[in-house]
Amino acid sequence: MKKKRLVIYGFLLILLLVTAVACQPQTVEVTRVVTETIVEEGETVEVTRVVTETETVTETVVETEEVVVTAVPEAAEQVIIGGFDVGPGGDPQGIVYLGGAGHFWYSKIFTPLVMMNSDFTAHTNEGALATEWTPNDDATVWTFKLREGVTWHDGEPFTADDVKFTAEFVHAPGTAAIRPFLFADRENTIVGFPEYVAGEADEIEGIKVVDDNTVEFHLQAPNPRLFDEFRLFWILPEHAIDFAPEDWATTDWFLDRPVGTGPYKFSQLQKDEFMELVPNEAYWDGAPKIERLINRYFVDETAAMLALSSGDIDFTYLSADVATRFQDDPRYQVFSGPSFVTNLFNYNYNREPWNDIRVRQAMMYGIDRQSIIDNVFNGTAIAAPCEDPYPAFWPEDANMYEYDPDKARELLAEAAADGISLEGVEYPISTYYSSQLAQDILLVMQANLADIGIAAVPTVLDVPSWRVLVNENADFDFTYRGRGHGPASYLTDWYTEGNQWGLDDPMYAELFAAMDAAVEWEDYVDARKALCSYQNEQATFAYWWVSTRYGIADAGLQDFHYFPAPGGGPFVDNSHNWVQGE
Repeated sequence: MKKKRLVIYGFLLILLLVTAVACQPQTVEVTRVVTETIVEEGETVEVTRVVTETETVTETVVETEEVVVTAVPEAAEQVIIGGFDVGPGGDPQGIVYLGGAGHFWYSKIFTPLVMMNSDFTAHTNEGALATEWTPNDDATVWTFKLREGVTWHDGEPFTADDVKFTAEFVHAPGTAAIRPFLFADRENTIVGFPEYVAGEADEIEGIKVVDDNTVEFHLQAPNPRLFDEFRLFWILPEHAIDFAPEDWATTDWFLDRPVGTGPYKFSQLQKDEFMELVPNEAYWDGAPKIERLINRYFVDETAAMLALSSGDIDFTYLSADVATRFQDDPRYQVFSGPSFVTNLFNYNYNREPWNDIRVRQAMMYGIDRQSIIDNVFNGTAIAAPCEDPYPAFWPEDANMYEYDPDKARELLAEAAADGISLEGVEYPISTYYSSQLAQDILLVMQANLADIGIAAVPTVLDVPSWRVLVNENADFDFTYRGRGHGPASYLTDWYTEGNQWGLDDPMYAELFAAMDAAVEWEDYVDARKALCSYQNEQATFAYWWVSTRYGIADAGLQDFHYFPAPGGGPFVDNSHNWVQGE
């Protein structure tokens, strides 16, 4: 599908205005063309003359007048076409609650309970379904006031019942969805939540609908930062859902007839080509100005970049090595910011080598991280000491594992002496990152690892295949991926009991408990730094860097906003105010 902007140009029109004059005697001038035959000097010739005479007439005379009218050009159709799911923050043809990305596009159709601001630094009610949230004195009961007058795309009213329904539907026993509430086993979870997830209760007792615009969350223990758990709590319509929770991954509801409360409504999907949205005229913050918002799907970032350069699309994500080429070009707008995603090697502890700290530390010392940051990222990334993507939670005394291949070899030799060897095995470095930048990074890593005696081969997979390999089957040794966390919440599922990687370290449960118990912000920061220190010391996974990411838009877009937030956000972008200019 190629971008077309519809412009209707006016043509010069000549209209004859005809006026009928009444049938009454009038004196008028009549002009005639007269041809006469005369004889002159013996020759007969015809002479044509124009004669004007005055006559009195009683018949109807038709007067004509030439009027020149210039039609006013009609305005261009307001269409924005983008590669909104290009890059690591995207999830082409994705479904909410099935992946960790795609939220930039989801927010055009659906709405979360709590939103992040435009640069992903603070929570806000702008663009969210909750207008305020307040705890009781000990933060064991949170009251959320909901936005009044909101309707679903089909005209039905949005109410607190939809909030409770969504929480129970997405967490139902046997669901195929990735649950947004990851605190079922924590002390400060919602009352009745563990029992509901286990199939021992018919409802989540601690979610109470007070009235149409008020819902309460009752907790087993204090949680001063519960609101941060609800950034990805996309509310769904109880009346319109026509599939069972166990069919989440196979239903066509999200790609054929989704109903949300966002600024745009679903129009059509051409599989593997594009999805088209149209305005939600009843959107609470004003109807969108764009008549059609189109998300085009691309096989890779290069294809999206070429489409942007040729004018076929108006926006796409681009990696740092490509995005910098657009920065000084007046035809484009460049959006950039920290990704708040830590790139890392995720180890599979179900396989022997990765349980040995010496092997894990050797991986850290054996890769020239700073050289990759300087020469491949061109300085657009910073080294991370742990999984936390926010420098505010990084301890000053963290070991940054400066490049030391000799030390890496020593550690591997010590492990081999105890019967733990990586020799003779070729390890795939599976990843879903397909950009040239990612491939260049992995090639350097491959060479570094070969230098210390570890054979590794970069293996790029499409996202669905990668999810099956890593998240579902755990059929891998280590994988290069990204991991994001909230500014006031932390995903614990990788480190707690029952995780799919086979990691068994009870120290993590203690560290997470200390974070949960922190009431004052300063105490929370200290507890989160302690977690970072332990990850750094243990090299639990190979934590590499947090990079700057980019989005490039046509300069003609007005009031357009993008931020490279983890998983695509969501964040305040005011897409209902976007305008396609010239």
